Formats: sequence, C-alpha cells, structure tokens
Amino acid sequence: MSDYTSCFIGIPLPEKYQESFQNLLKEIFQINPLTLYYLDKQSQTDLPKITENIKNHLEILKGVKLKIKGSGYFRGNDPRVLFLDVQHPKALQEFNKVITESLSTYSAPDNNLPFHPHVTVAWVGDPESQQAFKAHQSNLKTLLDKVNWPFEITEVVLYGADSTKKPECQEKLISLEVK
Repeated sequence: MSDYTSCFIGIPLPEKYQESFQNLLKEIFQINPLTLYYLDKQSQTDLPKITENIKNHLEILKGVKLKIKGSGYFRGNDPRVLFLDVQHPKALQEFNKVITESLSTYSAPDNNLPFHPHVTVAWVGDPESQQAFKAHQSNLKTLLDKVNWPFEITEVVLYGADSTKKPECQEKLISLEVK
C-alpha cells in the first residue's frame, strides 16, 4: 500500500499556457499547480473518500475564472516559498472554506494559515537557496511579473508524491472534471 506525501488539491494550468510554463520552468527550476488546500501525508485507502468529498463541492467552481498574475513569497524577511499570485473570485474562497470543513479529518496539522491561492515556483527554505533568491530577487520578480494567464477552471486534481518512489515527485493522483 502506498502513502502519499505532500498531498494537495490543485488546479492544473490549461494547455494553452504549457509552453510559457515550460519556458518559465527552465528559468526557475520548479513550478507546481495552483494550491487550493494542503492535505500533507495521506494513505492510499483515504484517497477515494477525499475524492468523493471534493466531488460533492465541485459545482461551486463551475464557470469560475482565475488569473495567474503577480508574484510574491511567504515568510517576510525569511522567505520560504516563491510563488505566482492568483487573482480569484469569492467562489474560490467559498470552495476552500467548504473543503477545509469537510476534509478537516485529513488536514495537515499546520493548516491554520489564511487561504492564499498561489502557484509555487520554488522552495527557498535552506540557507543556500535563500541566499541565491535574495541575490536574484529583482530579476526573478521581473521574470515572474510578466506572467498573465487568465483561464476558467475545468479540472481539480488531487496531487501527491508516492513515498515508495525515490526521488519523490508530485504526480496527479486523481483528476476531477468541473462541469
């Protein structure tokens, strides 16, 4: 049986942004899908229950449009995560609220931060990464602030890294169509 680490519910970028995504990826080293709710470590046996729970609330996202635009980082003077910002309507906040309540038994213990939809670009938690980030911060901001990707949500995905595979890599575990 597999356990999945770093599980989260996210929205993949549409195909029309994949080339831009790949170009940005080459320049930055890692990009993840838009994070809606972080679940942390989950057992394979819990995935169907989590999926059913998400399905019950997908209607909230029908017709919802997002825009990936702007950038930032978490943790002020001690940056940990570099991200692209997500401009979103209240429906996305409502979806997060409903999912937070309905999936609370699966939640990561440190899931008490305010909801801030974002696309993680890079982890800069170790001292070497932080130093590189600070040295190139203005160039990174210029590069990331060029992103302007508007799209309608058509899919919600449960992502995770299979702990039995080395190195652990994020993969789509379950994909749900928003219709």
